[in-house]
Amino acid sequence: MNWMKAVFLVLPALALPAGGPAAQPLQKVTLLHSQPQITAAFAYSSSLPVHLGYFREEGLEVEVSPSKGAAAAMQLLVGGRADAAIGNPSGAMLAIQKGADVRFYYTSIRGDIFGIALPADSGLKTLADLKGKTIGVSSFASGGTNYVKGLMKTIGLESGKDYSIVEIGVGARAAGAYKSKQVDAFSLWDEAYVSIGQSGIPIAHVIKDPRAQSFAVGSIVVKNADFKEKRRMLVGLARAIAKAQLFQVTNPEATVRIHWKVYPQTARGGGSDEAVANEVKVLAVRTAIISRTAWGTTKFGDQPRKVMEGFQDYLVATEVLPQSLPVERYYTNDLIDEANRFDAAAVEKQAREYRLQ
Repeated sequence: MNWMKAVFLVLPALALPAGGPAAQPLQKVTLLHSQPQITAAFAYSSSLPVHLGYFREEGLEVEVSPSKGAAAAMQLLVGGRADAAIGNPSGAMLAIQKGADVRFYYTSIRGDIFGIALPADSGLKTLADLKGKTIGVSSFASGGTNYVKGLMKTIGLESGKDYSIVEIGVGARAAGAYKSKQVDAFSLWDEAYVSIGQSGIPIAHVIKDPRAQSFAVGSIVVKNADFKEKRRMLVGLARAIAKAQLFQVTNPEATVRIHWKVYPQTARGGGSDEAVANEVKVLAVRTAIISRTAWGTTKFGDQPRKVMEGFQDYLVATEVLPQSLPVERYYTNDLIDEANRFDAAAVEKQAREYRLQ
């Protein structure tokens, strides 16, 4: 099976009501992820809703594919090669300012996942220490690239002049780049840093940008016309992901085992119990920011207006966006209540009792 692009057809884990969505032909949907490798931290928007039947319960047959980054995913969505893209919404916000007719309507990760990581044996302690150094990013199209550029500008350092940025991918490739002295530090994201630490490169410090506290990641972006023409599909896609987020928070071990079954090439350590335990530690860094209480609203996926305004202010300050617009141009919370309309207790019970067959 080609794990980079697969259509999953599986029986749902929960029984479907008679006459429900599964009684009708399933609607095919292409969901594009904005990272080159879909790790277990993103199981809630890939393997879980497929394997557990959450997409199917909504009448959807979902094809999940990776991409090189948020900007690349945005281009493919606008070009009609995907029905929805999920990732850092800054790419969508920039595209909107340039005239793209899109919006995001559900955000799964609400909080700052980025930061510049300084390995313990690097001798680096501050941003100023990075002058003349090389910083590794997953790709030039990634959110980590914009993040490092914006943070370094706060101390007057410019990319290509005062320091260098190179693409190093993720996982073993990223770790290898440091071990072979191709890079001095990283600008990746939280789960990547836990994995790098487990590979023998302890991270002494991750420098955060205090302006990025309102950061949003994992936003579902679609064309504006779809809010009218494909509303049921959009609600179903978000609801399935919300259920999977709750499952992932409730039973991270089962989440890892399911993800590695669906994407066996992403399994570390041959999928051993020790490797699973290590991956659970990776998932733990996301528990708070993928939960329904991330912004204190008790809902999955919503973005309060003040949070969005703070996020836009950060993107303008770091020159990712050239100007400020009314934030409603970028997003809507209109589908959030419907997306949260499911039996949470039943999902939590399923997660607690789940055993992978």
